[in-house]
Amino acid sequence: MQRQGTDSAHADNVFHCRLDFADSKPTFADIEKVLGYPPGRATAPVLAASQELLRGTERIWSIEGGYVVYSSISLDNGHHSLDVQGLSFDLGQVVAGQLTGAEAIAVFVCTAGRGVEEFSRRQMSSGDPVTGFIADALGSLVVENAMDRVQALLAAAMEVRGLRITERYSPGYCGWRVEEQKQLFRLLPPDFCGVRLTDSALMQPLKSVSGIIGLGRSVTRRPYTCRLCDLEDCLYRRLKSETGAADGAPTI
Repeated sequence: MQRQGTDSAHADNVFHCRLDFADSKPTFADIEKVLGYPPGRATAPVLAASQELLRGTERIWSIEGGYVVYSSISLDNGHHSLDVQGLSFDLGQVVAGQLTGAEAIAVFVCTAGRGVEEFSRRQMSSGDPVTGFIADALGSLVVENAMDRVQALLAAAMEVRGLRITERYSPGYCGWRVEEQKQLFRLLPPDFCGVRLTDSALMQPLKSVSGIIGLGRSVTRRPYTCRLCDLEDCLYRRLKSETGAADGAPTI
């Protein structure tokens, strides 16, 4: 893993790093779960393709992550709003509540790169949908694992300053409108970590995550509260499930 720190005109701290596939590699159990299979119930083709991908895909990854810290913020829990650098965000009740006590925020972005989505598309178009589908799921897991590493580095850096962190929250989740992704990216340096937004607020590369983390002396890092969120197609919801998809495993 390579680290890099830079300065920004409006931010207190900018951090960027590159990670190896080994730093973010998921387990087969996680792949199995996110595909909707109960433990040990994946089909033979899925097992074989997953094992092959986990062994030999290092060359298709370009994993980067980072964050920008802003200490001048205004959080209004009553109106569920956050003001940063003249930008106002309507976070929704859940996210605003989870940020209670925040004195600063870290705006983050992390990506697995374009290689994995291009590899997935090639497999799909060449008549190997199983490998293509699993590669797509693997990309989702890798970027979340990579962001776990970046978040751990943020927590360590803030601890030195006497601050704690919340969990991370992204536009499109927990009632926070995905359209606010555009404002969020205005708080990041241009092409930060190689991630851009389309006009419809879709991140490119596709296997990317972004959002905010609260920082403060009295914030609490609470577990994700899936029962308070109405987003059904969510990676965290699948990984927290003990048996995989409620309606059984997909047919692959």
